[in-house]
Amino acid sequence: MFESLRALVTVVSLGSVSEAARALHVTQPTVTRQIQQLERHFGQALFDRSGKRLSLTPAGERVHAYALEVLRKQEELAESLLEMSNPEAGLVRMGAGLSPTLYRLPAMVARYASMHPRVRFQVVTGSSKVTLERLASRVVDLAIVTTPPEDEAGVEQVALWRDELVAVAPSYHALAGKRATIVELAQYPLVVMHGESGLRRQIDDLLHGAGVERPAPPVMETDSLEAMNRFVQAGLGLAVVPWPAVADDVTQGRLKLVHIVGCDLGQRTVTLVWRKESHIPAAARAFIEWLVSAGAASSSELR
Repeated sequence: MFESLRALVTVVSLGSVSEAARALHVTQPTVTRQIQQLERHFGQALFDRSGKRLSLTPAGERVHAYALEVLRKQEELAESLLEMSNPEAGLVRMGAGLSPTLYRLPAMVARYASMHPRVRFQVVTGSSKVTLERLASRVVDLAIVTTPPEDEAGVEQVALWRDELVAVAPSYHALAGKRATIVELAQYPLVVMHGESGLRRQIDDLLHGAGVERPAPPVMETDSLEAMNRFVQAGLGLAVVPWPAVADDVTQGRLKLVHIVGCDLGQRTVTLVWRKESHIPAAARAFIEWLVSAGAASSSELR
């Protein structure tokens, strides 16, 4: 069918069967037979043969329009399949949490894109849970999450980077720039991530380990580090966050660090996850390999 449709399009384009045969590198009877096959298939004449030049009938015009679309789609499919095997071209589909997308990915993707200009990127954001569901359903080819999967069956994972956790306060707060224990920090209203986040569990474990059995209810829960940053700046409370999320604001004086003594706030690990299979587009697999080598287990430093 594809060859017959191509013959039809070529005849219309060049205006004669003989010219179409020459362009397609086949014999003239072959082109005639392909057109006749189409006419038998659709049960209608596609060309008006009464004049000296071939002209399309109304049915032929419709089949011709359809043929153009089918052949265009065929070419797109061929190009898409070729891209899947070419690490230097194609689409890399990523799922990532909002904070890695804001604070880490732009610079890393820009580095990779400068070396591989024909590779395109698509990023969809969401919680770790949602992002891993998208990975499992093949909506994305790789996931960058802060809460890695507990069941590792069917996936590979590696720590990409570790961000130091810091406590921050509004610049005018009593603890701003001061030394304090985690117990003293917990005496003030806290801005925290929602209960299902890995960061929230880390903070709860820190408080529990310091003997704070019943901390005051958080003054604000959110699902965004950027929102936490803004709420702290507005004076709503204090927060413990990854350093990259507040680095610019601390440097500019909009926030100040609270230097926690007596315990280590620890780090938040950002993990790269991908499926254990061979059917990952070559561009995505190449990007995964580069991420592992360029970013694995790197840590942010407190400046």
